[in-house]
Amino acid sequence: MYKRLAFNTASNLGTLFLKLGITFVMTPILIKNMGNYDYGIWEMVGAVIGYMGMLDMGIRPAVSRFAARFIAQKDQSALTTLYATAWYFLLGVGLLIAIILSIGGVFFAELIAPEASTDNLRYTWFLLILAAQLLITFPSYTAESYLEAYQEYYLKNNVTIVNSILGSTILFLFITPENALVLLAATNAIGICSKYLFLVWLMQYRRPFLSLRRAYFSLIQLKELLRFSVKTLVQGVATKMENATDSLVIGFVMGPAAVPLYSIPANLVSYIRLISYNFTHVFMPYFSSLGALNDQQKIQEVYLTGSKFTVAPCLILAIGAYTLGPEFLSLWVGDEIAKSAQTFLGVLIAFLVLPLFNPMASRYLTAIDKHGFFAKWQPIVALSNLGLSLLLIYPFGILGVALGSLIPALVFQPIVLSVCCKHLGFSPFVYLRSALLPWLIPCVAMAATLVTAKQFFVVSNYSVLLAIATMASMVFIVVGALLALNQNERAQLITIVKRKKN
Repeated sequence: MYKRLAFNTASNLGTLFLKLGITFVMTPILIKNMGNYDYGIWEMVGAVIGYMGMLDMGIRPAVSRFAARFIAQKDQSALTTLYATAWYFLLGVGLLIAIILSIGGVFFAELIAPEASTDNLRYTWFLLILAAQLLITFPSYTAESYLEAYQEYYLKNNVTIVNSILGSTILFLFITPENALVLLAATNAIGICSKYLFLVWLMQYRRPFLSLRRAYFSLIQLKELLRFSVKTLVQGVATKMENATDSLVIGFVMGPAAVPLYSIPANLVSYIRLISYNFTHVFMPYFSSLGALNDQQKIQEVYLTGSKFTVAPCLILAIGAYTLGPEFLSLWVGDEIAKSAQTFLGVLIAFLVLPLFNPMASRYLTAIDKHGFFAKWQPIVALSNLGLSLLLIYPFGILGVALGSLIPALVFQPIVLSVCCKHLGFSPFVYLRSALLPWLIPCVAMAATLVTAKQFFVVSNYSVLLAIATMASMVFIVVGALLALNQNERAQLITIVKRKKN
């Protein structure tokens, strides 16, 4: 099982790094052709679409969790009923969202167009394309959830890789200031829709017992899904508020053109969280399977070891982003965004990285049906985030929005750790000693290397920046391998590497 987890995690990370590379190439091109206003609209509408996505009632992670349990129990009948029930429910949700966006595109496109604009047609097409995309993809999310339950992440990742390369190539060759917004929406929609339609076909081709006949739709199964997923829904809405509201607050208070000053550094730093997400994604169905087998000792072992290995790359990236972030942004998208980011980058990194000190929390509590904790408390955190951001943006600008996000997280995350450790059966001190403290010396060594290197070298191009980052990362890895890993953990890493080579 460790081999499958390692393979799926590597596949997820490979896809993520490809997307990061595409983002690196395409972001300056998109800003140049779209301008700050349309780029800000893309970010703001994306945030709103994210909120509308919560209308799935949290069904998608619930499907993955239940499917993993049914797979462990070898219950094909339950898998078939779950598949059809989730499909038809999500089809209804997708249709509702598509209607709302279509009405907005046809009758209210001027609301997102610049003042005194005479070209509202592109904003109409923009919203209609998004409507068609969500109508197709929403029910198809069921197939993706089943792939996760079967631990077959590599299948969807392979399709994502092909679509990402094709889509970015089309944008690179044909984008102009006149067509940028519509072309970006269209290539994104075509790529995503083709991916999900292929996954639906593949899932049913490989497992013919998964039928979409209406006779398999079950209200009883839907009620059971919703009973579980409503807690995930509340957690998801709160998380979305916590992470996606900042761009909306800045856009409404300071205007859409100010959004890129925050969103581009934030999106860049958010890849640290995405890396952690991809490391831990495969563990939720695995914890669910272990829970079905009542193997608590194995759950404890996997939680501690998985957390320790997940924290390390996040620390490397966080230290590097804080130390070299302004120089990278200056080379990448220009001095305006880089100078703006200097005022809030450290606060933003702290906000995004803080939950990653306990990266398995949400996966584990969801798997054991204890995620009601998030449903109860995360909305309070999210509302505090929103209230503080609105309060602090006026005296501090974008820095105030970042502070509004960080302050509630500083209070909430220690509580999350305590709750997780209570269910796991060991104290928070055991977790800190096992997963976090071993990385203290490697962190200090890396930070010292970066500060020293910047004293001797001027970061005037990507080559110098990459050389400094690589050297500092290697210091962390070497010191970590010598001081942070015990003998068993080194043996596990060596075994995984040898298996991958074979």
